[in-house]
Amino acid sequence: MAVNILTITVIYEHTQSIAGWTKYQMVLHHVLPLAMPGMLTGAIIGMAQALGESAPLLMIGMVAFIVDIPGGFSDPATVLPVQIFLWADSPERAFIEKTSAAIMVLLSFLIVMNASAVWLRKRLERRW
Repeated sequence: MAVNILTITVIYEHTQSIAGWTKYQMVLHHVLPLAMPGMLTGAIIGMAQALGESAPLLMIGMVAFIVDIPGGFSDPATVLPVQIFLWADSPERAFIEKTSAAIMVLLSFLIVMNASAVWLRKRLERRW
């Protein structure tokens, strides 16, 4: 059951005045615990969507962006989608494996984020 924060607030408005709760007590003990699964899921899926939208942005906006390819693990680098873009354009054969590994890391991170959103939603959801 998807619960909206506004729905919860309307439900507890009358209960607050009858039970003598302050608004702080109502929000902290009742509204937030009921709305937390939806808020966390929305935040996690929003981050996952931002990761998924990085490929079209790279193909459109990265034409003029020039950065050096890092030489080692501890060298300064950019975000992973930009790194994938730079490695994919590299003519050396060794960058094919690096590009493939970076894509797999990005996809596994995306899967972990989506799985954690589902798990958090199931774990924090209250049954009536």
